[in-house]
Amino acid sequence: MIEDRSVAAEVNDKLLAANHSIVDALKVVEQHCSKNEAEVFRVEAANVAGHLFAFLLRPLWLLHPGLAPEGLSTS
Repeated sequence: MIEDRSVAAEVNDKLLAANHSIVDALKVVEQHCSKNEAEVFRVEAANVAGHLFAFLLRPLWLLHPGLAPEGLSTS
């Protein structure tokens, strides 16, 4: 994982922004698509967000605990 803290901080910000974009996209789908489309999208968006956390953010936060959002346990 990324050793340099300043690079890790920049990557962290971008990954958190990506997560927010996923949430925003889900809101658009929920507002403009059928319930079935929204449910399918919700499941896949949760899958992507889960992978983002498990494979990118969590390892980054384990190496740089100060980057983790306040109150979030990475254990």
